[in-house]
Amino acid sequence: MLLLILSACGGQTNKAPLSPATAVNRQVDTYPDWKAGSAEAECTQAGVVFDGAYKVDPPVSGTYTVDAYGNTITATFSPDGKYVDWSSTLVMTAVIVKGGPGANVYVYDPPATSDSGLHAPPNQGGNIPKISHVTFCFQYRLNVSKTATTTYTRQYFWEIRKTGDQTELTLSPGQVFPVNYQVQVGVVRYEDRDFAVQGTIVIQNNTPITFVVQSVSDVVSPDIVANVACGELPRTLAPGQSLTCTYSASLPNKDSRTNTATVAYVRQGQDQVRTATATAPVTFNGPTTLVDNQVSVSDDKYGPLGTVSADEAPKTFTYSLNVGPYPCESQDTYHTFTNTAAFTTNTTGTTGSSSWTVRVRVPACQMGCTLTQGYWKTHTRYGPAKPRDATWDLIVPSGEDTSFFSAGKTYYEVLWTPPQGGNPYYQLAHQYIAAKLNVLKGAYAPPEVLAAIAWAENFFYTYTPSSNFTRTLSNQARSYASLLGQYNEGYIGPGHCSE
Repeated sequence: MLLLILSACGGQTNKAPLSPATAVNRQVDTYPDWKAGSAEAECTQAGVVFDGAYKVDPPVSGTYTVDAYGNTITATFSPDGKYVDWSSTLVMTAVIVKGGPGANVYVYDPPATSDSGLHAPPNQGGNIPKISHVTFCFQYRLNVSKTATTTYTRQYFWEIRKTGDQTELTLSPGQVFPVNYQVQVGVVRYEDRDFAVQGTIVIQNNTPITFVVQSVSDVVSPDIVANVACGELPRTLAPGQSLTCTYSASLPNKDSRTNTATVAYVRQGQDQVRTATATAPVTFNGPTTLVDNQVSVSDDKYGPLGTVSADEAPKTFTYSLNVGPYPCESQDTYHTFTNTAAFTTNTTGTTGSSSWTVRVRVPACQMGCTLTQGYWKTHTRYGPAKPRDATWDLIVPSGEDTSFFSAGKTYYEVLWTPPQGGNPYYQLAHQYIAAKLNVLKGAYAPPEVLAAIAWAENFFYTYTPSSNFTRTLSNQARSYASLLGQYNEGYIGPGHCSE
């Protein structure tokens, strides 16, 4: 007959607090004259603390379901019937092995979930008798499970390095030279910090008994005490109820550890404290929070270059910038062309920069001097002044007989055409031709004069003497004519030549 009896009184209560089994630690008490009875009666006779009792009688190997919660006991008897091994989903405070008139009481402290080689006491002849029945005295335990989630922060630190393929240049007036640059951005190092573990502790009462949870603690090895939040304690857990707690702890580093939750509780109406534990490994993978894991990169003269993430660093940006133009002066001039590449991190806004400087020398220009339109209109192959100025030959293809843009006249004819009615085309053309010839003759032209010549050429490509000019355009043309006239007459630029 197989018997299961739940002890309403919980057996004796004058024992020390029990702990969950970690290894079998048993004491064998031998009773030469054992009084057989119900499972509960035998566990009471053994003098152990128990919540329930189960009796395997007759001794048949098998797995026995103990209660409605699916708890089982597996008993395996030796072929000669003298020995038994057992295991269970419950914890046993004692296992009573009866054979002949006596019995061995295997007492477990802490309670155990398995053992082997149990037998009845030898008979008077010194022989071990066959087992007649086995009684299991068990306690119910709260089931405790836990999770452990690790977190930490990783902050990146960056560097930037800018280089160019030129350090020194010599440029002629107005010359532009492309310099090639490389900007390399990389991670110098990173720092990990704010190591922590957090999770839940779930306490489930999958038993037919009401328990009272008195305290819940959590420790990370070796001795880091976590903060645990369960709400108000003590907490009564009726059969089928559960309690979920949360915990968190700061850790000094990423070392692997073990996290252990310990629940202290009593059976309702009793004083004996029981404990249940659950463990979880504390291991770290990748960082959960990233700080400054990306930078934006730009150049103060080029503009934005792009972004770089820590995963793709180091990264190199390649680009070119023009150095120049610079005007010449009466003496050699020196310039520095410095541009700076910089990064800004995405989280803290930390910045870093690197600069590259190109030193530029502009040789002194041949200053020369300027001549007026009156000089140039008279020193042609047509006279009347002698000799003809050979600079006219630099107007291609025919010198003073070259067609002047779309005017329908030659350079010579345009110079001798008066600006009737204040025609802005001829006013500008006279000063433009003189300024162009002065520059061709070697006179230094300041930047504003070169700009005026360029504007005039665009004007002549667009308009003819008979075009209808707006007031605004006419004023612009006359303004540039005035500036070129000052240049030709020596008020700006290198000065006037003797004519």
